[in-house]
Amino acid sequence: MGGRGPAMWRQAQCCGGEREEIVQVDLFGDGRVIGLVALNQIFEQLYALGRAPDDSVKDELLKMVAAKNYVPPKVEREYAAGLLREYAKFCAQKNKERV
Repeated sequence: MGGRGPAMWRQAQCCGGEREEIVQVDLFGDGRVIGLVALNQIFEQLYALGRAPDDSVKDELLKMVAAKNYVPPKVEREYAAGLLREYAKFCAQKNKERV
């Protein structure tokens, strides 16, 4: 999940807090890239909690992402499905690194 553009475009900061990375991801699988704040941090948190990338985590994942990003109500299901796919990729990579 790399970013494009200058590093300053890939970070967000609010109210003097810690900078959070903006990850660009193709959630819909159609080539449209969406920038999401703190996606890697959210994935790391769920992974550390031992949450498997299955339907049981989909709603929680969407809520966590929506807390830091605007998620259009009309595409919440599509966002949730795309986030779950990306989280599954993240978990597969993490598990591969552990071996």
